Amino acid sequence: MNLPKISVITVVWNDAKGLERTIKSVISQTYENLEFIVIDGGSTDGTLEVIKKYANKIDYWVSEKDNGIYDAMNKGIKVATGTWVNFMNAGDIFVSNNVLNSIDWDKYNNKVLIYGKKIQNGKVIEPLPLKMLEVGIIHANHQSMFFNKYLLQNELYYNIKYKIYGDYELVNRIYIKYRDKIKYINKIIADFEGGGISSTPSFQKRKDKYMIIYESYGLKYLMKSIIYRLIKK
Repeated sequence: MNLPKISVITVVWNDAKGLERTIKSVISQTYENLEFIVIDGGSTDGTLEVIKKYANKIDYWVSEKDNGIYDAMNKGIKVATGTWVNFMNAGDIFVSNNVLNSIDWDKYNNKVLIYGKKIQNGKVIEPLPLKMLEVGIIHANHQSMFFNKYLLQNELYYNIKYKIYGDYELVNRIYIKYRDKIKYINKIIADFEGGGISSTPSFQKRKDKYMIIYESYGLKYLMKSIIYRLIKK
């Protein structure tokens, strides 16, 4: 079988313990055509020592200051040479060593984004309906997604204007243009540590979200999103 190359990008900043956990998960994958990229934001806590410890297992790494997590992820995208890109950030892991081999990649050659389930706090979490993107809620776990860089080309990038909600902006942008080329796969992909910047409620997150919804769908959907939030609250 001609396996497509998968680029796994891990971004980290001052999380030596979490990074080592993630590295061990990635390099233990049985999938044979895997590229591993680590982007460090200039850590000072021993993270760099962990990277150097596993340097012979990492295809590309850099340690330098950046303009936030999404800038770091863009750096990873830029150097990635795989057909598919996955973001497995420090602390998160693949659910098993064989999960990438369990996916029938040939079925998804014409898809721009595929996604599965996650485990968090020991529980399997099912993705939400795709239409939840229209009210500002990302439908699935980012670590359980694979982006087709070959098809998306220069459209695969994070808008660093959105410091907190850049992951939602990217997936929503893809959904608007390619919704028929997004596919759910009934597999658990990632064990998600939680606690990322987009997981914590904040004024900046709400501002980012509502700006994206308004620019993407207009006033009607902005109001719908606000009402949904109030009802859920």
